[in-house]
Amino acid sequence: MEKLSNDINKLENNVVKYIYIKYIQEKNLSENTEDIENTEDIANTEDIENTEDIESKNTEDIEKIENREKKGRKKQNKIRDKVEFDLYRKNIFNQTRSCFVLNQVDLIKEDLRLMKLADKAYELNPARFKKSEYELPPDVLRCSYIRKHHHRYYRCKNQIMNTNSDVCKKHETVDNIFYDNYNDLLEHLTK
Repeated sequence: MEKLSNDINKLENNVVKYIYIKYIQEKNLSENTEDIENTEDIANTEDIENTEDIESKNTEDIEKIENREKKGRKKQNKIRDKVEFDLYRKNIFNQTRSCFVLNQVDLIKEDLRLMKLADKAYELNPARFKKSEYELPPDVLRCSYIRKHHHRYYRCKNQIMNTNSDVCKKHETVDNIFYDNYNDLLEHLTK
């Protein structure tokens, strides 16, 4: 995954550099005027009488033009103002680059944040609390069953069956084998 991320970063940087050099970096007017003058000189070959001399002259001139263009391309592929290029690149890539892998810590923090909102509403008025207005039920009404999926722990989002139980109907007969591991993670996060 890291290799893919590095390859994508290299591709993005190459594209940004190409766009900057091709369209944003100002070209010297002297380079452009020299090319125009040289092509006009080559085009004025009317004074040569022999057609064979014209053809050989044209091929030599074409080779000279191609060599100049290659040298011009090499010059153009360099960034002249490094500071300006860095500012341009920062404007394009203003976000941090990461693989966007779901992290257990992030999942638990988001779960706690949503549960805290529901807890506050439930504490204010338990009789008028509606679970449908919140994404999660408050902690006292939420099932305590912990499941593991793709090496991450998730707490069940269902409401408990009654006040005497701490699990929902779905997990009533299932052993809660990941409960201790989940609580250990919570302890490390709350410290």
